Amino acid sequence: MQHKVLNDLYRQGGITFFAFPGENEIPLEPLQNLALALNAGARFLVIDFSGKNSLKGNAPISASDLIEKRLPQESLNELSSDTNSWTITGTRCFPQDDDQFRCLYHNLQQIKKSIAQIVAILPLEISDQEAYYAKLVSRLIVIGGESAHEASAYLEDLPHFNKSNLLWLFPQKPDKKKFYHAYRAVRRSHSFYKEIRQCDWKKDSEKFAKIIEYLHKFSILEKNPLDGSSKVFRTMFPLLLLFAIALPFFFVTKTEPGISNTRDRIHERDKLSIAPSFEYTFDGKENMQRISRYAIGRFNALITNDKMVQQYVKVTLEENGYPKNSWENNSKNIPPAGTVIKFSRPDFFEKSASDSIGAAWKYWTSIVSDSVAYLTEFYHAQGSSSFRQHNGIDVASRQGARILAPFAAKAWTARDERGGIVIGLVRKKDVVIFMHCDQLLYLDGQEVMAGDPIATVGLTGHTTGPHAHIVTGLIDRNGDKRIGNVRYKVIDPIKWFYMFKPTADAVRSRQ
Repeated sequence: MQHKVLNDLYRQGGITFFAFPGENEIPLEPLQNLALALNAGARFLVIDFSGKNSLKGNAPISASDLIEKRLPQESLNELSSDTNSWTITGTRCFPQDDDQFRCLYHNLQQIKKSIAQIVAILPLEISDQEAYYAKLVSRLIVIGGESAHEASAYLEDLPHFNKSNLLWLFPQKPDKKKFYHAYRAVRRSHSFYKEIRQCDWKKDSEKFAKIIEYLHKFSILEKNPLDGSSKVFRTMFPLLLLFAIALPFFFVTKTEPGISNTRDRIHERDKLSIAPSFEYTFDGKENMQRISRYAIGRFNALITNDKMVQQYVKVTLEENGYPKNSWENNSKNIPPAGTVIKFSRPDFFEKSASDSIGAAWKYWTSIVSDSVAYLTEFYHAQGSSSFRQHNGIDVASRQGARILAPFAAKAWTARDERGGIVIGLVRKKDVVIFMHCDQLLYLDGQEVMAGDPIATVGLTGHTTGPHAHIVTGLIDRNGDKRIGNVRYKVIDPIKWFYMFKPTADAVRSRQ
């Protein structure tokens, strides 16, 4: 793309969405000034989907008209009048389905023929589905307001905005521990360049309009690079594609099995827990400590500490013919890619726990679609000098691994400071809750089938590493805990396992 083409694409128009989470007063006048500056002082169009400025509109249509019907030509002619600027207001609205989105998109394309640059205000509370439609329409999402905490929580709950072209108007980034995904999204954005930080968007609309223009052009360039080396690549792409297709026929390679989300992990784990050893092929990034924690847990059903792990690593290295300090790197042993290590049953550790919780251990680790998952903490109703109070069990896993529904139930979601993103499964007598999730794959009230992926393992809330904190409970109208529309009392997940006795066949049905 040439610079002239870039400028032409920008002049074809676009829409910039502003979000002011937690605010009751929307700064309508500064937005009108900005829209005027974006259109070179000719006139402006501001659309308020929040419903907070319903008395300040002057347009012949309401915001809801844009998503409910295709505007008649009479309304379009009036909006295209060269003498007027418009503010479209009304009740809170935004596309809820594909039909409403197509209607909004069509109307905006018609309006942009006469008013190229449009400024719009998002609802103060918005679902991720609505965020998805906003992302499709807008080249830029601007997030501001008075409270950075409210804005951080707003962005954290909207995965579709986390990878959008963002402009963050607060001087500080979101708290990394409380709002990890919002922090990463803002950090990836262009919000902290000196020119942006020094511009007061409410007072200097001309300068801020230039910033918006540059960010819009950057968004265009992401999809349409300037001419240069990329043009050469596009020219050669058909030949490169043919070469890539033909390459496997000339060089036979050995396929290395990776982690699968659908293979029968239960059979594999039953086999590994009985077998005296197993082999693991390292990829050059995985460390022996993690696989050792998994091995000790699978063989002996023990929660490991650092001393146990280091002892097991040294013994394992020596058994495989390597020096006990091989490949050390920051207290981790990271074998080179392709290294095969045999992990044997650690007979020098106690085995008593295996008889009582071995089956439950296998069951709970199979809930996560990571073939190297292990428990890091048991349930403790009361704290002591040896352990803290802990109302569930922790299953360590790779971040992003899917959490599978152990049974058919109704899903309920929540969010709190300690548990982060939470999803609970409720059936007739009991509940199972998963905390610290990364992404939710079900909404409140949806029916879940056994084996469905319901969420992914994450780091939200208070946590030192990716894991699923699993809480089990019995439904009780007098229970002190609540998820969705039911109350429950917490019980030990190991006790829950033996109360409901999930069978291996029932677990396999989830695969």
